[in-house]
Amino acid sequence: MLVAVNKGNQYVNALDEQKNKNRKKDYYCPSCKEPVFLKKGLIKQDHFTHFQKSDCTVFSEGETQEHILGKNILYRWFTQQEIPCQLEAYLPNLKQRPDLLIWLDEQTPVALEFQCSALSAERMIERTSGYTKNGYRVYWILGQNFHLKDKLTNFQRLFIQEHNKIGCYLLELHVETNDIVIRYGIIQEGNSACIISQCRHLKIDESTSLNTVMQQIMLYSTNIQIESKKKLIQSHYYLNRGRNYQVPIIVDFQKYIYKKGDSLVSLPLEVYLPVKNQLFIKTLSYFWKYQFLEWIMERNSGDIISKKEIARKATIMIINNELNFYVMPLISDESKRKCITHFVTLLNERGLLIAISQSEWIVQKEPQRYKNEKEKITEFLKLDSSLIMDS
Repeated sequence: MLVAVNKGNQYVNALDEQKNKNRKKDYYCPSCKEPVFLKKGLIKQDHFTHFQKSDCTVFSEGETQEHILGKNILYRWFTQQEIPCQLEAYLPNLKQRPDLLIWLDEQTPVALEFQCSALSAERMIERTSGYTKNGYRVYWILGQNFHLKDKLTNFQRLFIQEHNKIGCYLLELHVETNDIVIRYGIIQEGNSACIISQCRHLKIDESTSLNTVMQQIMLYSTNIQIESKKKLIQSHYYLNRGRNYQVPIIVDFQKYIYKKGDSLVSLPLEVYLPVKNQLFIKTLSYFWKYQFLEWIMERNSGDIISKKEIARKATIMIINNELNFYVMPLISDESKRKCITHFVTLLNERGLLIAISQSEWIVQKEPQRYKNEKEKITEFLKLDSSLIMDS
């Protein structure tokens, strides 16, 4: 911990006490009130720590050097800008201790959590809910072990947030370079597990204010148009490989469509089309789209489907575990359900549905089934080539 209480019940900061040569000075834990001592070193950042056999539940002793340094970097940055900032402020009503508590305006306190170690989804949700229910805004910033690469882990998904201008984003702190990194416009690449995104590195120093950071993010992100290439042929081969290697979710999908009179060859193109917000969806993408398409094609040509009916169908699919989402507590249910809305838009573009208003569609035609592998591969390659030419 970087904050302790002295004999006069005053909060003291390890960063300010580092020049104090008196190691015998009395310090106490702000939470459990037990004695702590200032731990100094030539390499590691000075910090307070409990004596052995402490059972304090708020201030853990498993802090990494990265975590201590990161809090220091952020604290210095905010105080240099004269942004009101408390380090390790204990909130007794919540029994929580954000790494930093700042005030960007007079109304809303902002809790900043610098996450450098593993945390259960249940605990993350509990902490986030505690902040938001009590009027705090919360931002999670990821440490080195959780910086985004080419794929998203379930742990990283916990911390993804969404903004109307920059899309899905993650915040990272790179303590070795004093950089805040914003990974934004995060989308899933086609039907694969790969992720594509944009990135901004912003140096934390005296000349960079928080307002400047936010302005730069918005300036460079106003016209985000990252689109996932459809890669239809790759999606087709992915299903075939899954069948050959007996991947359970693909085997289950194959069995289901066989019962419906389909095969991996006849499967219509529409189930291969990637949808927006696909990275929110845990269910095999082909599976839920096939079931939704099946529901639509139970109607006769000329029948009308309303937005309310589509919403009800989405709810039924969720209840029946036909459409499952990843645990992503910072993403609203409304945003997650937009995958269905976008799929309807794709069906409209393909001519299977025709929009007659913003909330109603006419069923127009059945999707095309393929007679053989050669026919399917030829069309998929042709469509993939035309998409590359267009981009």
